[in-house]
Amino acid sequence: MFLTIFIFALILISIALIGLGVQTFFSKKKEFPETRIGHNKTLRKKKIYCIKTEQVILDKNYKQVKGIKTICSDC
Repeated sequence: MFLTIFIFALILISIALIGLGVQTFFSKKKEFPETRIGHNKTLRKKKIYCIKTEQVILDKNYKQVKGIKTICSDC
């Protein structure tokens, strides 16, 4: 039972990988689609950034109250 499910899953994964390879081989761009958040134009249009960029934006907008020390002051 487990072996048949494992073989079935392995076959489905291999078909998906072969399909991605064929799509990449026959596409005009000849490259894989961009999956990193920082380099994806669609996500940038929706104002979705990587965590480092989000932190920079939050730090610029954050007004620190005098007398309160941050927990991570060494960063």
